[in-house]
Amino acid sequence: VAPSTPRIPEPPPGPPPVPNRVSLLGARSVGPGGVAVGLSLGFPVVSARAALGVLPRVDMLAGFDTLYGMMNEPRLGLRWTALDGGPRWSLGLVMEGSHAFFLRSASTEDRGARYLSGRRNWNLMPGLVGTFQLRGPRAPRLFADVRYHVALDTEPIQRTPLGGLPPDLVSSGSVPVRLGA
Repeated sequence: VAPSTPRIPEPPPGPPPVPNRVSLLGARSVGPGGVAVGLSLGFPVVSARAALGVLPRVDMLAGFDTLYGMMNEPRLGLRWTALDGGPRWSLGLVMEGSHAFFLRSASTEDRGARYLSGRRNWNLMPGLVGTFQLRGPRAPRLFADVRYHVALDTEPIQRTPLGGLPPDLVSSGSVPVRLGA
């Protein structure tokens, strides 16, 4: 008779995975006292972001964008979770404002930081953010962020010789869309 090998007992099951429901880029608030931070490296900008939950559905947002030193832009904002569809989806309103500092003046720049980033001296970005989470406690969250970017240029220039004096303030708008998971 062959000796039997001792059977190793299986470890007890651990706690179930904690659902991952909040995101720095999504619509759901991080909750009172909650904090989310993130860094994104890309082109044209490098961004650092933070969200601090101040109310059950409201977050304060702070961030800093840079176009590799040619433009530096601190920003502040708010995110409000307007519709909470339970664990699967949410819809939020967001508002951010910023002031961009440029390394070169607008009169010496042709296709520089203003052209690449779309930013001007003052920027306002109201918008909608939607989040949808696939089934499962650790499933990915999909998000869509659509904003209206109002850029206010306080140092406009006139490029044509007989164009006259430019106004003191020029505004422009664009619609940036960000999708991700």
